[in-house]
Amino acid sequence: MNTGTLLPKLALTGIWKNRMVYLPYILTTSFSVCVFFIFNCILHNKVMENIPHAMYVMVLLQIGIFLLGLILAPFLFYTNSFLIKRRKKELGLYSILGLEKKHISMMLLIETLLIYALSLLLGIVTAIIFSKLVFLILLNVSGLPIDTEFTVSMSSFKATMIFFGIVSLLNVLTNLFQVTRANPAELLRSPKQGEKEPKHLWIFSILGVLFLGSGYAIAAVAKLNGMIFLFFFLAVLFVVIGTYYLFTAGSIVFLRILKRNKKFYYKKENYITVSGMIYRMKKSAASLVNICIFSTMIIITLLCTISLSLGEEDVIKFRFPYDVVYVFDAAATEDIHQFGDEMNALAFKNDVNISDKKEWNYYQVIALENDNHFSADIEPGYQENQQKLVILTVEAYNRIEGKKEILQENEVLIYSTAKNFGYDRILLNDQAYRIKSELKAFTLDPKEPNSYSNRTYYIITSDLAGAQHIAAVLSKKEPMLYDNIRFNMEGEKSDKEEFLSELFKQTSRFEGWISSENAIEWGAMTKSMNGGLLFIGVFFGLIFTICLVLIMYYKQIAEGFEDRNNFEIMQQVGMSDEDVKVTIRKQILLVFSFPLIGAIIHTFMGLHMIINLLYALNLYNTSLIVTNTFVIIAVFAVFYGLSYLFTAKSYYRIVRQSEK
Repeated sequence: MNTGTLLPKLALTGIWKNRMVYLPYILTTSFSVCVFFIFNCILHNKVMENIPHAMYVMVLLQIGIFLLGLILAPFLFYTNSFLIKRRKKELGLYSILGLEKKHISMMLLIETLLIYALSLLLGIVTAIIFSKLVFLILLNVSGLPIDTEFTVSMSSFKATMIFFGIVSLLNVLTNLFQVTRANPAELLRSPKQGEKEPKHLWIFSILGVLFLGSGYAIAAVAKLNGMIFLFFFLAVLFVVIGTYYLFTAGSIVFLRILKRNKKFYYKKENYITVSGMIYRMKKSAASLVNICIFSTMIIITLLCTISLSLGEEDVIKFRFPYDVVYVFDAAATEDIHQFGDEMNALAFKNDVNISDKKEWNYYQVIALENDNHFSADIEPGYQENQQKLVILTVEAYNRIEGKKEILQENEVLIYSTAKNFGYDRILLNDQAYRIKSELKAFTLDPKEPNSYSNRTYYIITSDLAGAQHIAAVLSKKEPMLYDNIRFNMEGEKSDKEEFLSELFKQTSRFEGWISSENAIEWGAMTKSMNGGLLFIGVFFGLIFTICLVLIMYYKQIAEGFEDRNNFEIMQQVGMSDEDVKVTIRKQILLVFSFPLIGAIIHTFMGLHMIINLLYALNLYNTSLIVTNTFVIIAVFAVFYGLSYLFTAKSYYRIVRQSEK
């Protein structure tokens, strides 16, 4: 036998005959190659190293490539398992007709090489064509300069070929292991074998409830602190495990409980539906878990990235109530006076209007909080109960807020940027002060009860001597009096940027200058980070969507081949064609509705944690997040339904073959 020409021909014939399953797989792999290659091209573009604020995008892309690999590898393994299952009957026939296992193994190896080469070619060519456009989109959404050269690096080719080469190698080794261990009879029976029903159904059902409940509980009670991201991944892990157990075991247990209810079960429509659902869930559970998880990932990915993008201005406004903040040593009066002159002159020069200017003196210390008691922080390093105290006079407060408050020597006003202080007395190193009033708002610093960072306390005293005394007691040294100047700007963005640049150059040479920050520069950094997240989120959403549709498509094909036989059996036991069609359609619809319902439940149960995660990124617009949740779920449900109808065409095409 001339295997040199026969095996490649059989490999090509095998791919072509099974194009219904191979073509979507090749297109999906090609798209994965395209995204992976583009991410690597942007990451290895040397020009990005010289673009301001591009560092945040680069870090996000590195994380994105890592996560992309974690997602794509298991998914391609899963889809490969479906492909080889559909081919086993054909391979069994080849074995009966005289092909040895080494010949079948060589044929599978040739098929894998052909698919690998074709996917790489399609993916990389597509990436090269669209990479410049995608790069410009990334720069635009990240607020980075778009007049930047884009180059395709050889390292991108290398990384892409190695990653997908390893995945293809593992896939073909898995296929060879399955085929070489099975005899021809087992290969012929393989396509009819579903996913094995797990043993100990009740135990796994209870485990599913426990894991899912634990995941939901973590999501519901997680607080906004340094552990929020760890708790998020722990909750996700528990929910994935719980979903798997409930779909594979819990669903069958539930259907069997319905089966034992004789009044319910022995009705024509219920009898057929429940029996059919038990059969389908045994064969489909693992696939439905994947559909449910990918659906949840799409919803949450879009929810987080779209909310951050739409809430970008809210984030900047919260961080910067005033556009510009300068801090000086209050003793450097000459520098402060000169700064005012420079500010006015440069504003006039650059057509920038200065408004809402506030200037005030204050002391600042770090103290340890214990209920209503604050003590000096003398230990090195960070401690969880460290809080920043800003101490100013009632005269400064009245001037800033336009109030007429009067304080006695042992009285203070207090304001917390996070949760309310909630006491009527405050102890500052064992010296007690009566809190005349706790302020609900302060112009200089917005209040956010859910703030992720440590709070700042503003303590307002009767006079400067009282403020100095408190600062000295808590700092254990001679405190520095600061002068804070903040203002807003009106004008063209380019004029404001030029004004800020020139003002910083002039001011940074002053000995009394301590620090400065502004909303434009911080906003550019935030836009860069959020733009990178949006860019990655959109591509990940596309990847998840394609994975979801492909799994649904393969599941419909599997159901079609099964129901082609079931259709004939149900007709033979006396059911009419219309009854058979209605019953099967009802069962299929129920099976595919479970993952969507599960994804929606997962999203709502995790919404509290998602909101906290966005709080950690300074997005406190809860109404925006909740509104986005409902809109995205509604849009996704419509898309899911359309995907079901689209993939169902393959199912009905296969089933109708039994009618001919």
